[in-house]
Amino acid sequence: MTYYDIPKILEIIRMYHINKQNIKENTRQIRSVGVGQYGIEATLPRGNTTSDSTATEGIRLYENNKYFKQVQTDMKYIEDRWDRVTDEKEAQVLALRLIGNTETDIAYILGLHRSSVYRILDSVAKTIKGYPQDSATNGTNFI
Repeated sequence: MTYYDIPKILEIIRMYHINKQNIKENTRQIRSVGVGQYGIEATLPRGNTTSDSTATEGIRLYENNKYFKQVQTDMKYIEDRWDRVTDEKEAQVLALRLIGNTETDIAYILGLHRSSVYRILDSVAKTIKGYPQDSATNGTNFI
């Protein structure tokens, strides 16, 4: 069994916008570590490294956090493969889902039934996984 099966891909797609916001927020918070200087220290040039040992340890712990590394890996898996989705309707559904719209919202926006949106998302997950299309036929006639 591979790690990225269809239910896992659907879960990554479902949580994509939330994870993107969480990573963006945490990255913004980490960048602000060791910056708050006042007075004459604020005017002096500062090196690119953080000299504060506590801040350096905090940044190291964040960068080595297994949860965020796994989330980033999952998001990269989807980002590296979303070009496989070539059908226009599937691409629209995927784009709307990745920006945070629910299946009901997508159905309303595109004028589809909600079950059709679920079916399209399942097809998108299969396409991202690399499965052949459901309607594809074997032209070689091998038995």
